[in-house]
Amino acid sequence: MERSLERVVETRIEMLEREKGRSEAEVQEDCAFCRSLDCDIIFALLFTIVIICLLVLIMVFWLKGVLQYEDSKQKGHFSFPIFPKAPTGVEPTTELNLNEPATNIQCIYTFVAGQKQRVKLEFDSFELAGTADNCELEYVDIYSELQNPSDDLLSAQLGGRYCGTVAPHVRISLHNVIVLIFHSRVGKRRANLSLRGRYHFISDARYNAGTLIGGDRCGFLIEPKKKRKGQILSPTYPGTYPSNFHCTYLLKGNPGDRIRIYFRDFDIYFGGEHCPYDSMTIYDGPTNRSPIIRKVCGLQQRMEMFSFGSNMLIEFNTTNPAKSDPRGFVVEFEFSDQFVKVLDLLDGQKGVSHLRGSECDVRVESNRETTHYIQSPAYPNMYKTNTTCTYILDGLQGDQNLEMVILTFETFAVLSDPPSGVVLTSSDYDELECTQAFVGIATTEASMKAVMANNEESTYDATLCERFQPKAEQLGPYSSRGPRMVVIFGSGDPIVDDGQKPHGFRAKVEFKTDFGIPGEAVGDSNKCQFRFRTERGFFNSPRYPANYPLDTNCTYFIQARPGKQIVLYFEQFALHGDEKGKYDCNDWLEIFDVFTQKDGTETLKLHAKHCAGTFPGPTVSTFGSHEMRVVFSSDSSGTANGFKAFYEVRNAFKEDIPSKEGLEPRHCGHRIVAHSDFVTGSVVSPGYPIKYNKDVICDWEVVSRPGHQILLRMVGMDIEGEMTSSHVSCQNAVVRVDKDLQNADRTDVLELCGTDASRVRPIISTNSSVRISFFTSPDKVNGLKGFNFTWTEVRIVEHESECSGEDLYLCTYTKLCISARLRCNGEINCGEHDDTDEAHCNKMENATDLLTTIVAATFSGFIFLFIFGFFCVLFKKKLERKKKLHRRRNAASAASTGHHRHQQRHRQRNPYRSPKPVAKGRIVVHASPIDGETFDNGRIPPPAVSRFVHHDVTGIMPTPPATTVTPLTGLRIDKL
Repeated sequence: MERSLERVVETRIEMLEREKGRSEAEVQEDCAFCRSLDCDIIFALLFTIVIICLLVLIMVFWLKGVLQYEDSKQKGHFSFPIFPKAPTGVEPTTELNLNEPATNIQCIYTFVAGQKQRVKLEFDSFELAGTADNCELEYVDIYSELQNPSDDLLSAQLGGRYCGTVAPHVRISLHNVIVLIFHSRVGKRRANLSLRGRYHFISDARYNAGTLIGGDRCGFLIEPKKKRKGQILSPTYPGTYPSNFHCTYLLKGNPGDRIRIYFRDFDIYFGGEHCPYDSMTIYDGPTNRSPIIRKVCGLQQRMEMFSFGSNMLIEFNTTNPAKSDPRGFVVEFEFSDQFVKVLDLLDGQKGVSHLRGSECDVRVESNRETTHYIQSPAYPNMYKTNTTCTYILDGLQGDQNLEMVILTFETFAVLSDPPSGVVLTSSDYDELECTQAFVGIATTEASMKAVMANNEESTYDATLCERFQPKAEQLGPYSSRGPRMVVIFGSGDPIVDDGQKPHGFRAKVEFKTDFGIPGEAVGDSNKCQFRFRTERGFFNSPRYPANYPLDTNCTYFIQARPGKQIVLYFEQFALHGDEKGKYDCNDWLEIFDVFTQKDGTETLKLHAKHCAGTFPGPTVSTFGSHEMRVVFSSDSSGTANGFKAFYEVRNAFKEDIPSKEGLEPRHCGHRIVAHSDFVTGSVVSPGYPIKYNKDVICDWEVVSRPGHQILLRMVGMDIEGEMTSSHVSCQNAVVRVDKDLQNADRTDVLELCGTDASRVRPIISTNSSVRISFFTSPDKVNGLKGFNFTWTEVRIVEHESECSGEDLYLCTYTKLCISARLRCNGEINCGEHDDTDEAHCNKMENATDLLTTIVAATFSGFIFLFIFGFFCVLFKKKLERKKKLHRRRNAASAASTGHHRHQQRHRQRNPYRSPKPVAKGRIVVHASPIDGETFDNGRIPPPAVSRFVHHDVTGIMPTPPATTVTPLTGLRIDKL
């Protein structure tokens, strides 16, 4: 029992000890810091955490309004600045008015992309104060060349400052940072503010064209082992490229490769033709000491270039020009061994060179009348697809040399599919459209200019395709109209193969001297000889209108059929003369008439010779000649523009000199034969002094008696042109005087024109006849009055005894013997500076003048006396009538005054006069006195009274009242 109680007690004690151990263990797990905390501290901590979270949220939402940017996004929108707004329920203080913008603010916005990324900014809305040229109050500065966000902006390169309404162009950072600084001092004066855009973090892989060269930040080595095609972009394309920047791109191909670059987009600041500021320079080799292919700037589209070898260097240099925001460039490159082999195309010929920068353009240059050959790419094998080659054939062109190009194809097989089912003939080639391949030939200046500008849409002077057989007319020759010819070869895709060989073409190029003269060349190409056989045409000095070469001789054959004649006139004539104005005949032009005999032999007679200081007038070939030969010669002393002449072939005249006036409508003039009773006369232009017309041909011949000569004196001259002491210009109209008809060379023919007749000295014929010709241009004339020549038959004597007799008179100074009838005829017939035939006529003329004056005065006196007497008689008669009329008026007045009251009686009313008025309107009785006797004691006659006085129904005029009637002196009645 006791044991049981004791066991119970022990069990209970053990349970209590176990519970005590557990309590101690729990007490040991709690910490002293935890036991020291109370509820207030815990609440303060929790409240602080909540406040911090709220502040963070407020900051995040504020930043979201300024820059909607999240680290996890690669693009987004931005809009700034955002001015803080007043919280709800808070009154604005005087220290900061949150509802109004600040008057001077500056905000800095930094865009930072990740590694190997760039920042791209595009502006959607841009409206700030100011203008693009005046950014004083408000602007945005852009820094796009920073390497780190912490770079000093004061020393950094400014990318541009913008204001107004012109938004910046797309901007791409040079590295991975762009900073925008907004500055404004506008404040309350602001009207509108808008600046919104988009940002985008892009990869910079596209800007790494190749492997960086050394430590250069923009130097790349591009090799085909990585890629044979690719693109080269400007450092920040399409954004504005950096200023004062330098980039190099070395393209290094494999042996046998050529490099092609194509400008997909190109926009670099254009500062002038030679690109003095920003530029891209392409070198045909690995260094900048290699030949330059081209230096470009500005806007370029669809431009491609090829290297000659396997290396090409591209340099891009920028300065700091005026703000223009150019976007840079995108250049595509390609390495290939399939481009045209230039060396095969040149074939080792001297004077044949490759045009640097092209795939297969060739220039062939003359070495003075040399011969060369050109051929299609890969000839005689098939040419490649999509290939265009230009062959520029240049002859010599200088002060002394001018050549033309003659192209002749030896073989030609440039194939193009004809329409299905069509069999080609030689006549079909002219109308065939060459779609797959062609050869275009440009021979004129206009077509060459169009071809060089755009050979894809050009019109050629000749276009060839298909295979031509030997000696076909399409093979040529083709001649240029100047020193240059351009040939274009083009192939498309696919090409046509007819299974025959060879393919392509091979042509011979000949350079021959070109004098620039139309017409048929005669003789060797280096001889200046040309034949003209058309009805009309023109010819000119070599190279006209440029200066003719030195030491040159040219012959022009103008040929017509028998029965024809040739009219020749000049549009321009200027030969070289020395600087002192002495026109020596070093350079000259001779005109010959060619007479052909029955046996075929030719006889040349000089028609005219012209040198410097003259402008020849129109002329006609000599009668009986249907061919003219013109010879031009220049020496080594100097050169000038030369001449241009026109010719016309017409039916020949029936007579050399018309036998009488008007015999031929196209040929005026006639032959004048002097005799004893006809020793003087005149020769005048058609219609003188009325204006002459164009295309006038007149010939006069004055023939004297044997042993006599003809003296010509110009009385009046009004012909367009000019004559001076050293220069004669009779371009449109001319008078020619041939005083020696027996001289076949006509070297002494005088050409006259102008308006000063005193410049023409009297002319004495060499023999018994003289010829006067008058020509006007067939083209146009001004049409002046013309000319008036007087002619006199004279005889030159050595002794006075040779001119004796009453019918002869000897001129005192000129010793010319003339007819005595010519004395005192009012014309000077003695020649130059000799008027003795008229000088002795002064006294007789004075007496005659006095007698004429006396007779005229006497006759005038008689006429005056007759007129005076006649007027005196008229005046006397008029005065008598007036006195008689006055007496009658006085007598009538006295009689009517004494008896008027007792002698009135009724009178039978005279019948009315016609009721129809004589005239409309007012009736006026002239205010002149009315004779009392004539008008019944002063009364108006009954017919007149019936017009103005009212009558009763019986038609009897009422008895007038007994009043004294005074003479009616005037009356005016208006018709109602």
